[in-house]
Amino acid sequence: MNRNRKKRSGIFMLAIVGAGSLFWLSIGIATADDVTQGKSIAAKGITGQAPCMACHGANGEGIAAAGFPFLAGLPAAYLEAQLVDFAQGRRKQAVMEPIAKALSAEQKKAIAAWYASLSPVIDPGHAVQLQDSYPKGKKGAWLAQRGDWLRGLPACVQCHGPGGIGVAPTFPALAGQSALYIKNQLLAWKTGTRADDPHGLMAHLARKLTDEEIDGVSTYFGSDIGAVAASTTTTQKPAKAGGQ
Repeated sequence: MNRNRKKRSGIFMLAIVGAGSLFWLSIGIATADDVTQGKSIAAKGITGQAPCMACHGANGEGIAAAGFPFLAGLPAAYLEAQLVDFAQGRRKQAVMEPIAKALSAEQKKAIAAWYASLSPVIDPGHAVQLQDSYPKGKKGAWLAQRGDWLRGLPACVQCHGPGGIGVAPTFPALAGQSALYIKNQLLAWKTGTRADDPHGLMAHLARKLTDEEIDGVSTYFGSDIGAVAASTTTTQKPAKAGGQ
């Protein structure tokens, strides 16, 4: 493996993270009142719009079969930013766009705080333990854990953390998200219908993946890790305000 190429890729990743972090720092710290308001909106919705729980589950666990992602335990700053992106058209999704546009800035912050306060749907520690026992014979698992440096593809876990548990606040968890949701997002970046990644990083990487590789990576995080590391916690316990 070319060490210089790895070094350049590492520097490139750090530059992306550093530049993107300036945006996340502009998002305010959530309060207990935000969490309470967000819980109410998630359960009841706002005038003319469906409640969040209709698609994302009673405890933010998502609906895997329909491709609706889990939100529980994701960073508040990340969730708030996604609502802004939906509202401004950088993310395209027929259900989410009108909802996000109807939410005020205060409501977006509150919803993000509520979901961030919930326990994650996977056991992060267990997911990390699976880091070295991935199915090496599967191309998707190999790309997720090792990447393909000859093609300029870093491993997914280099940004999304060991086991794909996420790196707050910029990189969301992949482990445990449904394979369908992950696949849809990679295809959206590949085709240009999603354009909210800092400096086009995800779009650049997704365009290098074949459809078969996208299926493989999605299955790895959604099933190979997700099913094994599923949290045994059945009762959601809110953490501190803002999910910190």
